Amino acid sequence: MVQKLRKDGVPQKQIRSLTGVSERTSSRIEKELEVINADDESFRKSRNLGRPSGVEQYEREILQWFEEERTPEDGPLKSHEVLSRLRAKGFTGGKSAVYELVRRIRPKKSPIPIVRFEGLPGEFSQHDFGERWVRFADGHSEVIKFFASRLKYSRFVDIEIVCNVQQETVVRCLLRAYEHFGGIPLMCVFDNMSTVVKSREVLEDGTVKVNWTQVFAQLAMDCGFIPLACWPYRPQQKGSVENLVGFVKGNFFAGRTFQDRQDIIEQLKEWVNCVNTERACDATGEIPVKRLVRESLKACTHQAETYSFKVSVVVRPTARVHYRGMEYSVPAQTIGQTVTLHLQQQRVTIYLGNRLLAEHPRFPENGKSSIQTEHAQELFRFRRGKPYAQRQLLLDLDPMVEPYLTQLVHRRPQGWESDIDQMYQLYVKIGRTDFLAAVALSTEARCFGSEYLLAIAEGSPPVLCRT
Repeated sequence: MVQKLRKDGVPQKQIRSLTGVSERTSSRIEKELEVINADDESFRKSRNLGRPSGVEQYEREILQWFEEERTPEDGPLKSHEVLSRLRAKGFTGGKSAVYELVRRIRPKKSPIPIVRFEGLPGEFSQHDFGERWVRFADGHSEVIKFFASRLKYSRFVDIEIVCNVQQETVVRCLLRAYEHFGGIPLMCVFDNMSTVVKSREVLEDGTVKVNWTQVFAQLAMDCGFIPLACWPYRPQQKGSVENLVGFVKGNFFAGRTFQDRQDIIEQLKEWVNCVNTERACDATGEIPVKRLVRESLKACTHQAETYSFKVSVVVRPTARVHYRGMEYSVPAQTIGQTVTLHLQQQRVTIYLGNRLLAEHPRFPENGKSSIQTEHAQELFRFRRGKPYAQRQLLLDLDPMVEPYLTQLVHRRPQGWESDIDQMYQLYVKIGRTDFLAAVALSTEARCFGSEYLLAIAEGSPPVLCRT
């Protein structure tokens, strides 16, 4: 075909659009021997060509497949899907011929018009994550993630540096953005991030139902906004914030030098203030803060630091619940039951139905677990397990306890249980800080035993016991 078209004087650019063959390949084919009969076996053998694929006979059927109605999630019919269907029909030719035919006959996409519109006061806010590689003054590089928020009407923005893109990060950042805006708009538009959109399903009437994650649905209900999700692969639906993400990357990060992460946060705060209060927005011709006063926003009754979102977990046989690497104790009688964690930024409360079971610091001092004494003592009634339960509680206080108890057990393999009991009673009496100080002094003196810790607690440090 290429040779015939070139013989008829058709330009190579037009040949490319007609056949899908590149100009370079077209030039090469033009210089080769003229093809008289492409199906002639001797000719194909001389040109080192395989047998005809025979895929052309399926052209009309493939065209019909292209006309099938498909959901937005499925997208257009793909070449590998066409090949699979042809294989099912007995086609044994090569995939290259199929892909070439599909490329040639695939209906050309009609450009989808984008409706540009301005939001009304208090109508929309748009939110998205972005990231940028940053090289610090000391030479090391790091990916910096940020959460971008913008009111559609006023173009008033909020940008926050984040450590991750988890559900809690979305919740806290969104609430802080509302605080910065001075209220909540009617609708909030998000991309299809997994922390927000759980799934989509097409209903019988052709409409699409968005299934939100439990945490985000709870937030929308508590704050009273309507959540909206963009169609997959259609970021134009939140173009304002998409432009903002690009603006942050290209305007804030570009050409700046940062000492550390805190320096980024401080410089970003100044930059956001400048964008909101000093620069007229290209889209509106006004400074965002001047349009902000015309936004009709609903008061936000929740604060980022104190807002509690709920997570259901099962109590483990250790009478503890686990969440993101942390352990929190609960009454032993709740083992095996499903409880609800109410997670604030600094506190976590645990409920069984409407009954409060426990309250813990969100991030325990030891960075691992928060165990209430009364919960631990419930496990002590099991005689054989009591010394191990006490020992584990002491181990959970701080990593420095482990080498101390290791030495104790190896030096007193038959008597460490009574030592552990006395050490635990001492911990309950004097508290975590003084107990760990006593362990540190006893370790330094290489004196391993409850009697040494008791002596230190009473103000009588043991004599150096190095062995």
